[in-house]
Amino acid sequence: MKRIIYSVGFFLIVLFLCTGFMLSYQVADLKDRIYDLEESSAQVQQQVSAVSANPKGQDFIFQRYEEGILKQECYRITAYGEQRVILRRENTETVSENAKEGYQLRLENGCVVVYEKADNTVFEYTDIPLEALPKDLQAEVLLGKDLKTLDELYSFLENYSS
Repeated sequence: MKRIIYSVGFFLIVLFLCTGFMLSYQVADLKDRIYDLEESSAQVQQQVSAVSANPKGQDFIFQRYEEGILKQECYRITAYGEQRVILRRENTETVSENAKEGYQLRLENGCVVVYEKADNTVFEYTDIPLEALPKDLQAEVLLGKDLKTLDELYSFLENYSS
């Protein structure tokens, strides 16, 4: 009888020790996962903030094809917070007038290319690599940075050409 009691006691001790080790391993694994998620969320937050230092008042133009016709919709950020962004839809006629003026910087084959917005043709190929630009400007070029005047364009080209 003593033998059975000692065996059961020994079994319970081994069971509790194994459970303790397993739980401590799972807690350590969860801490690692939480740390990784916090780190990746911080990186995503930096990337989002790199798109624009102050997005309030910035226009976003969405293009889509509807029955073979290109439709444009413009939204402007009127307010934003940590968990909410308020967009206001702009007048389409104003958008199409403003959207056709000026130049747009885009990325092709790792270099910045200047397009005329009026007819969406290449205005000038540059040898400016994306890596040569500051982080916030890199994000803008990836999204298609708009320049309104020829002076702005030449100023950009003078600043970043090697």
